[in-house]
Amino acid sequence: MTPINTGLKAIHDLREQLEARTRQLKDGPLQIASRQTTINTKRAAFEAQRLKLKQLKVTSEQKSLQLKSNEDRIRDLESKLHAVSSNREYDALRTQIAADKMANSVLEDEIIETLERVDELFADVTETEAGIVRIEAELKTFSATVQEKEAGLRQEIEELTVKVSDVESVLPPDVIPVYQRLVAAYGAKALAPVKERSCGSCYIGLTSQVMVELKSGKIKFCTCGRLMYFVG
Repeated sequence: MTPINTGLKAIHDLREQLEARTRQLKDGPLQIASRQTTINTKRAAFEAQRLKLKQLKVTSEQKSLQLKSNEDRIRDLESKLHAVSSNREYDALRTQIAADKMANSVLEDEIIETLERVDELFADVTETEAGIVRIEAELKTFSATVQEKEAGLRQEIEELTVKVSDVESVLPPDVIPVYQRLVAAYGAKALAPVKERSCGSCYIGLTSQVMVELKSGKIKFCTCGRLMYFVG
């Protein structure tokens, strides 16, 4: 390989490494934010569950109080049976007592159903809370790992930036402005290796004349805009 092809390959390799490290540096905080969003969503669901559980308990207590009140009413009505003076009044009381007992039977079923739902929801709330505690601990560990790696990544990025700058000295002055525009647009993909007579970016076939020029170290841009280099 000619010095220009060797230099362009080095630029390409280093820019790919630089992009990878930069991506890793950005990905850490993004992943932390994503995990925190998940936790926030689960916490909102947890609070909704807790509120529903509280409401169910209140409903259960209200129904229990209503049941007790109804039972007191039935006992009061039953005590009045001995004091009535007519069959019609007696029958009316008996009818009322029967209706109240039927209502209480329904109320008892509702109380049992509500208590069962309270137990189920309490289990769900406990499970959700345990899950939140777990993923919060995982996030704490992950955040510490990301923070620990950040210093190393920043160091690598600085070193790679210097290396890229050094190897870019192989570029002819008149090519640098075009090269910089390509890098701004495509990053490391601004450069493309040539293998088996085709551009490594768009895979278009290259003429024999272009191949000869590339092998000799002449700067050539593909029709797709990439700066090509020959690698054999």
